[in-house]
Amino acid sequence: MTNVVPLDSGDPRGANLALAGLPLTMGGMIGGILVSLLLRGTRSRLLGVFIYAALAGLAVTLVLHTWFNVLGGNFALEWLVAALSLGATASLISGLQALVGGPGIGIGALITMFIGNPISSMNAPKEFLPEPWGEIGQFFVPGATGTLLRDLAYFPDAPMARAWLVLVGWLVLGVTLSLVAGARARAKSRAAGAAGA
Repeated sequence: MTNVVPLDSGDPRGANLALAGLPLTMGGMIGGILVSLLLRGTRSRLLGVFIYAALAGLAVTLVLHTWFNVLGGNFALEWLVAALSLGATASLISGLQALVGGPGIGIGALITMFIGNPISSMNAPKEFLPEPWGEIGQFFVPGATGTLLRDLAYFPDAPMARAWLVLVGWLVLGVTLSLVAGARARAKSRAAGAAGA
């Protein structure tokens, strides 16, 4: 049996949780774009992604948890979800940009905002979307984020492993793309140096 936490008096229908979706999605995209445009080198970019995710995640959680009372679960876990969400999107965009150049930013934004966000079920449970889109949406960053925040707030005993793994998986993918791009750039530099010698 899964215990259900009562809805907050300031949000009797539980509708305000959807407010978390846009700042986390847009925030991740903004972080990825900033890292892509302002930082050079794989280490600097990865460090930038992690610092941005931690600080922006804290800011979003503070606003949504303490100011708007949208989030009602454990603050530290909500911060972790926000940081993972922002970091996953930012690392994906910066990794794609490092690998394929400017179009990578557009590809990352397309995956997150125009594919993942509409089927994320942030406004309602996944069962309310036409099959199989609600289920597919849970494998994108916005869907996993929404499910985790909803479960932490209202269904604290619900199984959450899949959503955590989805966010970690996207983060790992973004980091891997950056590492591959960095290794490729170093190989090209060595080849150019050998040819010029």
